Amino acid sequence: MSIYLFLKNYYKILGVQPSAGQAEVKKAYRGLALQFHPDKNPDQPFAEARFKEVQEAYSVLSNPRKKEQYDEECWLNGLNFRKENTVAITPDWLLLVSRQLRESVLKMDTYRISHRSLQEYILLVLTDAHIGVLRQYDDIEKNHAILRELLKVCGFLDYSYFPEVHSRLVLLAAGDESALMEIDDYQRQRKNAAVKQQLFPYFVIIITILLCLLMYVYGRL
Repeated sequence: MSIYLFLKNYYKILGVQPSAGQAEVKKAYRGLALQFHPDKNPDQPFAEARFKEVQEAYSVLSNPRKKEQYDEECWLNGLNFRKENTVAITPDWLLLVSRQLRESVLKMDTYRISHRSLQEYILLVLTDAHIGVLRQYDDIEKNHAILRELLKVCGFLDYSYFPEVHSRLVLLAAGDESALMEIDDYQRQRKNAAVKQQLFPYFVIIITILLCLLMYVYGRL
């Protein structure tokens, strides 16, 4: 999958290639900083998170020493962003990542899935910075598509890990009543299924006891 779990991809955050020079890095930073500056987005609370992420990326990539250390750290962690065709973080990219996550989960052995790791991957798609991007573009259709992909992924997630994801999905769907209804319906279905799963062992015990009693009664006749 092309989303990062331990290290942020600063190249993707700024939308530049690893080979980009300082002038290109600075130009990309200025454009994004202007786009997501909190003063220009007073009604977009998540824009500030995106703005801070852009600042963080620029502080590293604009400093040759920090950039070298960052590249080395990526290499040591088995990441090689240099091989990626780095593009900016946009609704299209977030939708692509959501689809890749869903396709990857479909190929996994469901009995060996780490629900904690899967939850973390979903939450990485739904960071404040990413929601800030989606709010900035305000593409309801694209947001809904991302939502549906992530709900499909959540189908493989143990319900105990879902509440935290649910709160992020609600933020993603803000302003989209049909999406909010879809989330509520999904949560209701998952909750009911979880309750039934919890009660099933007791149901089996009760049925077993009743069968034993019936066998005892018939045995006495």
